[in-house]
Amino acid sequence: MINFLYLPLTIALFIAAKHFQQRFSVTWLNPVLITLTILVIALLALDIPFADYNQYSGWLSKLLEPAVVALGVPLYKQLYEIKSELPRIAITILVAAAVAISSTVAMALMVGASPKIAASLAPKSVTTPIAVLISEQVAGEPALTAIAVLITGLVGAVVGIPVLKLCGVHSSKAQGIAMGTACHALGTARIAEEGHQHGAYGALALVLSATFSALLCPLIVPLFA
Repeated sequence: MINFLYLPLTIALFIAAKHFQQRFSVTWLNPVLITLTILVIALLALDIPFADYNQYSGWLSKLLEPAVVALGVPLYKQLYEIKSELPRIAITILVAAAVAISSTVAMALMVGASPKIAASLAPKSVTTPIAVLISEQVAGEPALTAIAVLITGLVGAVVGIPVLKLCGVHSSKAQGIAMGTACHALGTARIAEEGHQHGAYGALALVLSATFSALLCPLIVPLFA
């Protein structure tokens, strides 16, 4: 009977974590990070197989697709202003995607990772559904890719904005583009909390980064392998 409680308890835990972050206004108290940590500890402590938990609450991951689509709302609202800047933004994100893929694969190989692992890490800055497909194209391991994407998004959502401000990046457009390019949907969702313009440019960067990465990964990864 407790199996049916997995879903409502997970949702309640996330809502509580969200209120906790808003109450104390601490960046690293990310609701996703808190929820994930507590769930992992609880499943291990109670010896609950992940398959059992996923059977009753796994469909929550399916909401990622409409959630990413929903990020297009602030993009649509800023569309008129974005049109004139689109060529420059596209070039910037294209270069950023190429650098992200190349540096990730190169560093992975330098520390002794196998080509398969390096290929799995290549699309770490792309939202999960697309990253998994890219991983399959470059002979990576989709499960490892999903973990890398999650870690990248969580780290970006927690420290991304403070790091950008520390580096002197205060423009809402620049912050949005940086977060959307580097840490996909989780980063975009986080930066969208800062304002509509932040969210619009983050959503644009999320889409362009995923598109360019899907085109570049099959070209760049084999060069290193």
